[in-house]
Amino acid sequence: MNYFHKIESLADLKKQYRLLALANHPDRGGNVIVMQEINLQFENLYPVWEQLQSASKTVNGYENDNEGSTAKEYADYVYNEYRWRGHSYIGQSNREIIEIIRNWVKEAYPRYKFSVRRDGYKSFYITLLNADFVAFSPQASNRVYVAVNHYSIKDNERLTDRAKEVMQNVYEFIKSYHFDDSDSQTDYFHTNFYLNLSIGSETHPYKIVIPKLKGRKSDEIPQFRHPEGQAHKAIRRALGKNKFSVYETNAHEHIIALGNEIFSSTGETYFCPLYYSNRKTAQKRLDKLQAAGFKCNLSGLNGGYIIFSGYTEESELALEKERNETAEALKAWNEKQNANQNLLN
Repeated sequence: MNYFHKIESLADLKKQYRLLALANHPDRGGNVIVMQEINLQFENLYPVWEQLQSASKTVNGYENDNEGSTAKEYADYVYNEYRWRGHSYIGQSNREIIEIIRNWVKEAYPRYKFSVRRDGYKSFYITLLNADFVAFSPQASNRVYVAVNHYSIKDNERLTDRAKEVMQNVYEFIKSYHFDDSDSQTDYFHTNFYLNLSIGSETHPYKIVIPKLKGRKSDEIPQFRHPEGQAHKAIRRALGKNKFSVYETNAHEHIIALGNEIFSSTGETYFCPLYYSNRKTAQKRLDKLQAAGFKCNLSGLNGGYIIFSGYTEESELALEKERNETAEALKAWNEKQNANQNLLN
């Protein structure tokens, strides 16, 4: 019996194999002999379509799925993703469950990056930040991030088939840690936790990241590397994920405030300053910035924006010294590369 039909590309083959694995895997109640025949047909077809390099008529999200894998390696990835699991809740705390979820996504999707966090006591936020597939379908107006309703993932027209599959698999794993007799939609106040799924976010737009194929070390292109100076490192650590940028206040005054970039659903970038309503919280951040060499202050009496006014004299001298050292190191590195190239010629 032929289990694969109307294949147009390697992406189509991968998609069909995943559907067959979900329907026929012995761990999910399928027949061992049938699954073995599916694997054999897949292993025979895989190298053929890998060489043809043909494309599907529509993007389905499987174009780069586990790029560079052999048929056997790909089958192993799929098995790990879809491995059997029954009801998993045996009284674990929410703190324990979120840690289980965090470890599972790392194991099931080693090439993808997820954000897994718990907000308060009962809210779980699971965000897919980057992977090797196109996540948003041509029908989607969003190209940066989208909230995923876990009750209707399969009907979500804004997602590609691969995106639906990943989010559905994540949801099913997490769902196994709910109470037996509770559902967060019908029993809103009697539930183990509330779940929020998304692909990308306002501060971290979804990115397609294709894993680099590893070659021989001798084939690697030389790249300039220089240790980060202590002054630059202190500034980077004090800022964290934030930055100082120009912002126009409601009074039409232009200030250089501490904040971060946020993204609209269609990809436009906006700077959003951090506004502190609590003086004590703001002072902690001020102390870190000032210790790193920033000259800054609060715009209000009890809080407000953190405004940048410059660097301390000591910090400016240290930064300039490190910039000069890096420039000298780059010059020496370029001279060495040119000398090596002349020897080869």
